[in-house]
Amino acid sequence: MNLVHEHVMPPKSGHAVVVRKAQHWRVTDVEGKQVVDMALFNNDNHREKLSTSNSRTRYWPKPGAAYVPRDKLVEGDTLMSTLCRPMATIVEETPEPKGVHDVHNRMCNRFLYESHGVEVQDGCHEIISSALAPYGLLPEDIPDTMDLFMNYQHSCEDGRWYIKEPVSKPGDYIEFRAEMDLLIGFSNCPEDRLTDCNARNCTPMKVEVFEP
Repeated sequence: MNLVHEHVMPPKSGHAVVVRKAQHWRVTDVEGKQVVDMALFNNDNHREKLSTSNSRTRYWPKPGAAYVPRDKLVEGDTLMSTLCRPMATIVEETPEPKGVHDVHNRMCNRFLYESHGVEVQDGCHEIISSALAPYGLLPEDIPDTMDLFMNYQHSCEDGRWYIKEPVSKPGDYIEFRAEMDLLIGFSNCPEDRLTDCNARNCTPMKVEVFEP
């Protein structure tokens, strides 16, 4: 494939890019143990956007497969929109184990830091909002994101979620194929105040777009 776009996101920064149908995009963890929050929009109708709940429960079925709501997304799974239309397919991911990405939690924001009494900074919501503002999108337009490489584990015994260090190593990546023309907003997650989300050390991430 031919590389048509490349951008390295510094720590705690955002990025936006249009990816056309059939193009691939890859998000690479440059130094390891870093999370990127990702929001998808139909580039022709920004009111249609990523639905992580539809992606888990109203996914595009494989022939002959039973209906099974999932708790994670892995290679071959489809990201679905708020209208239950395929937006993207996960074609490859290199970290082990597979599927260590968050599709349950709301992204961090300034309120999170304010309410917990730590040094306040922009969260992923503000970072993605700023990246997408040139496209006419407002903060309230941003959907729940897929949080790439976020190690978000649930304990039935404790009845709660735990945020652990990512399993991604330097050079690990996840790659997607666009199933429609997309506008994508990214936040190189800034969370180093409260949890082990980024191993408390925010590092660069790389975004690439490829033409088949």
